[in-house]
Amino acid sequence: MPIICGTDLSPASAEALDVARAFALLRGESEVVLVHVADPAGNENVKEDALDEARAALDDIARSRTGLPTVRTELLIGTPDETLLHFAETEDSNLIVISHRSTGTQARLGSTASKVTVRAQVPVLLVREAAALIAFAQKERPLRVLLGVDESASCDVGIQWTHALRELGPTEVVLGGIYYPDDAAAHYGLHVESMVEGDPEIEKLIARDLLRRFGTSIDGVSTGVVAHPRRGLGRIGDHLIELANDEKVDLIVVGTSHKSGLNRLGSVSSVIVNDAPQSIVVVPPHASLRTITIPQIRGALVATDFSPFANRAVAYAFTLTPPDGVVHIVHVVKADAEVDVPELERQLRALAPVGVTQTIVPQIVRGDEPAVTLARCAARHGVDVICISSHGRSGIARALVGSVADQLIRATRLPVLVLRPA
Repeated sequence: MPIICGTDLSPASAEALDVARAFALLRGESEVVLVHVADPAGNENVKEDALDEARAALDDIARSRTGLPTVRTELLIGTPDETLLHFAETEDSNLIVISHRSTGTQARLGSTASKVTVRAQVPVLLVREAAALIAFAQKERPLRVLLGVDESASCDVGIQWTHALRELGPTEVVLGGIYYPDDAAAHYGLHVESMVEGDPEIEKLIARDLLRRFGTSIDGVSTGVVAHPRRGLGRIGDHLIELANDEKVDLIVVGTSHKSGLNRLGSVSSVIVNDAPQSIVVVPPHASLRTITIPQIRGALVATDFSPFANRAVAYAFTLTPPDGVVHIVHVVKADAEVDVPELERQLRALAPVGVTQTIVPQIVRGDEPAVTLARCAARHGVDVICISSHGRSGIARALVGSVADQLIRATRLPVLVLRPA
């Protein structure tokens, strides 16, 4: 899977080739493909002398780069972004490298970078400052990376790409999580103190979740990964750029949802591609990446209404968690209900299977919407999975009453194991 480097034959594009070669060597690859696309711009009769000049320039660039990896040149004709992406697909490439500060007078790849990132099916490295990337690839210094983290599927592949980068050499990772106080407070079931100031309690929970989402230990052991939640007031992309500048990172890694049209204008990746001074890796949601870290279940929440069938879900929570994990056994009561909390907690603890070694946390939580209350409780305690039984209502009863399990799946971002009736 060769690295494809797009060039418009400018000096800035030459720097991108040096980055591509350095990364190829680091990955143990013997070849980089240097691609120049001659754009007919409405004139299908591209002048032969212009093509000859471009071919000669490509060959000169290839000859100037001696040793491994070798540079294979390809001169193509077409629209720069479409042609480059189609070629990368035919070559089965897993990385496209282009300059994002090109000053060439021909088909300027820098001016079409956003088009490439929007449509690419493989990660795209936009090079703005080559020196830090080359020094990392040559094992001369660590690379400092900001990874934008959210709950989207596109972030999952960004996380895996960053882990793959860490396998290549020393990498310091800053996990950036932008939050809006009202949304974050609702997610964790907390009271928002201010819409303009950062909330220490919320940020502590977000930092915990950022580290766990990345797959990094949160027990205080140094891992080269830090989490930085930041309160948002405007566009997320602007806040991530501000964080990247403050943290003096060399590279920003961000996922893209492949939005188009007006939706594209405010997308996180679009803002970063257009405005960030750092080099950028944009990872598309459908990129085929090797899974390096797998999710770890350390804690589970199981809900019961004390009915026999609901109680059966409790055992599954213990099945999913490791022997040293934590299981929260939860019962929801109305906000104004008068109940004997210690007695109910005793009953919840008694539902645990005999001989388990996990830490058992019985909880009585109050709320008039059981599904939302459970989702907030799970988020607040940082569990990795929720277990619940579904009583199997159907027809009119399901339409009128609904299912707590169904509502919970919509209310939470966590995996939900639903125990179905026979």
